[in-house]
Amino acid sequence: MSKAREALEERVQKAIWQESFVRWESGVVLALTAILTTFSALGLPLVDFVPFWGWLLGGLLAEAGLVYSSVLDAEFGRKVVAKMLQNEFKPERLKDKKLQQQMNEALDYRSRIEKGIRERTDSVLKDELTETAGQIDDWLENIYDLAQRIDRYQEERKILHRDRVRAETRVAQLEAEFDKVKNPAVKEQIQTTLNSLERQLETLQTLEATIQRARLQLENSLTHLGTIYSQTMLVDAKDIDRGSARRLRHEIAEEVTELNELLVSMDEVYTAESLG
Repeated sequence: MSKAREALEERVQKAIWQESFVRWESGVVLALTAILTTFSALGLPLVDFVPFWGWLLGGLLAEAGLVYSSVLDAEFGRKVVAKMLQNEFKPERLKDKKLQQQMNEALDYRSRIEKGIRERTDSVLKDELTETAGQIDDWLENIYDLAQRIDRYQEERKILHRDRVRAETRVAQLEAEFDKVKNPAVKEQIQTTLNSLERQLETLQTLEATIQRARLQLENSLTHLGTIYSQTMLVDAKDIDRGSARRLRHEIAEEVTELNELLVSMDEVYTAESLG
């Protein structure tokens, strides 16, 4: 297991233990234990034959049992992981509702995969799925970065559309003026301005095409993530082998690489647009 994955596992386990102590059932047990122990210690026991330390010991044992059952509960672990991912990626920061929904779906797939891993008893299969989950976490980071960039474009779309319309209008005006102007210096300046405007239009067109590609890639990534969720959850221990596990991880690695390349190209386009 990679160091990054080990660190994530430690983080997940820590979160599960913490949530086990703060769930409402735990609060009820601790509150009842405190009340019953206090009443018994003050000489006002609800049950005469149970000493105060009996209530205290019983409450601690009940709490320990509750925490232990929580740690082993796959559904509880899934909810904890879902909460942890929500806090880490914060889909609510995305202003576009569709992007929020897509990111929430991606996080839900990941938390369900975590539940599936915890339900496995075969150690070989569990290790293989754990490695796969580690790669999916890298994938999620890229999906979230992609969603943020699309969301940023959505916010700036009106301004970018205004710039494109203004540049197209000005190009038409300057081209008409170019044929009428006789002064060479003025002609040269018009041509220089036209070149700048054409570069701006080219950058805006590239940006629009890149965003369209990004939307499709985000949709494709979500679909692929759902497919991989099905693959990892339906596979049986007797069906798993190192080769098929490697192929699955290779698919995810390709998705991560493809998203990385798209994110880099988007950064380049945004940089060119800002410089222009």
